[in-house]
Amino acid sequence: MKKIMIHSKSYLAVILGVLLFTACTKNFETINTPHKDATTASTPELFNLIISSLPLTGGEQSVFNSWIYPITQQAIVTSGAYPYDNAKSAVWSNYYQTLANYRLVEQRIADSAGTRFDNMYAMLKTVMAYKTFKTSNYYGDMPLQGAGYAPLKGADGYKVVYESQQDIYKDILADLDWAVAHLSSSTDQYSVGAYETLFDGDLDQWLKFANSLRLVIAVTMYDKDPSTAATEIKAALAAPLLADGEDVGLWPSKISGLEFDWRQWSFSANCYLRMGTTMWDLMSDGDKTDGSQIFDPRCKIFYEPNNSGEWVPYPQNPPTGIPAEGGAPYDTKRFTDWDNKGAGCIYSPVNLYFEQDIDYIPELFLTAAQVHLFKAEIYNRGLGVTANQTTAQTEYEAGIKASVNMWTGIAFNSTTWKEGKPAAATVSQSVLNTLLANAKVKYETGDASASLKKIYAQLWIDQYRQPWDAWTLQRRTGNKTPMSTTNPNYYNTNFAGKVRFVYPDDEQSYNTVNWRAATNGSDLNTSKIWIMP
Repeated sequence: MKKIMIHSKSYLAVILGVLLFTACTKNFETINTPHKDATTASTPELFNLIISSLPLTGGEQSVFNSWIYPITQQAIVTSGAYPYDNAKSAVWSNYYQTLANYRLVEQRIADSAGTRFDNMYAMLKTVMAYKTFKTSNYYGDMPLQGAGYAPLKGADGYKVVYESQQDIYKDILADLDWAVAHLSSSTDQYSVGAYETLFDGDLDQWLKFANSLRLVIAVTMYDKDPSTAATEIKAALAAPLLADGEDVGLWPSKISGLEFDWRQWSFSANCYLRMGTTMWDLMSDGDKTDGSQIFDPRCKIFYEPNNSGEWVPYPQNPPTGIPAEGGAPYDTKRFTDWDNKGAGCIYSPVNLYFEQDIDYIPELFLTAAQVHLFKAEIYNRGLGVTANQTTAQTEYEAGIKASVNMWTGIAFNSTTWKEGKPAAATVSQSVLNTLLANAKVKYETGDASASLKKIYAQLWIDQYRQPWDAWTLQRRTGNKTPMSTTNPNYYNTNFAGKVRFVYPDDEQSYNTVNWRAATNGSDLNTSKIWIMP
């Protein structure tokens, strides 16, 4: 399939606003007339190009399969993996080329009179807030306020200073505040029509997404800037938030022709991903290989049995002497021969359907379950509100229910999903009751500290296909997400300490002064970012 792809240099100094995106999106492509220079694109085309930048890049997906999963302990790798730093340039380039397109739209809005572009501007501010939040959590400090202007300013926009992550958070919160306040149902508002491919013009969903994102960002920064965060939390709680079933992401079922073929590549690019004992211990009451002790239905959605039909996790931090793992559970031959995992596949792999189904399974940004669980943390800890363990429990249990039903619905509604398919789109109340009553899950209103760790664990589980967000959660809480304590030498040697992406090499070469000021000449993946304790 042809992609929207025009090559350009990746470093900030030469952002030209060209149309470099790795989304494999038939619909995005169809409604965008090809342009070699974004300055000649229409405003609706630019709007959709910005939306089209949201899918994960190939390198990003491979790095989270190979590194972020074992760092967060949502899964484990059994062998050598894709290089850790291989995503840095693609993620950086995707962001700043999108920012350049955004600046072009901003200039057009500034050149117009009145407020008729408020809705479109609020939508774009929300998308860019999401992208900036995610990108900053990869790198830490980065250029923002002065960035993306090269197509408009020429040489004056080439080299830009790095902004602190604290200021970046404040900037994007200000943009989200503006978006929430300015989304309007007025009939005089400019519409991009069919080019609005994320929510298909549903202003209520845009409002809920912007406000929910504001809540998440405020909680993420609370321990570093409580006064700013508390104000934003109170405002967000008073406005509409995402409700059950309103899970934000790119859904191929909602965007005609959208496919994620990079996903298949990421599983075939030296991917040795398996279920680890950290996740297994949160989902099963014992190690019976027939799966009879599994109490969390998401386990059988996220993973699958080994080649013998048995549920066997790989030790999260394996000691020496663990049997070698082989097989080929992600070989595309399994698309038509499910059981052909290879004789060496003795541990439970990540479910093949996350590779195979590129036409239905979404790329998620923010789920209703996550909103519930962030609210549970707010009321558990008293973040900007009075602590209330009863309310925290209500939100916690609502979050688990929303998560289980979302993941069950994804598997059930996928036409590709055949093996281990749920019997219905939602689970029964008895299954939920069993899950909520399990000692590993049950909320204890009399022990806020222990229950807080359970909130983090359930947020970590729901973020299974958003490991970058689980990584942010792990880092900002000081490793209070689920972590194996066995054989720490393995984890410390291979994964601990990697807390960010380093900047692309071109930044050091072409934005040298500002790069040096930001790094003190030492750009390391072990350097803490601002949100970390």
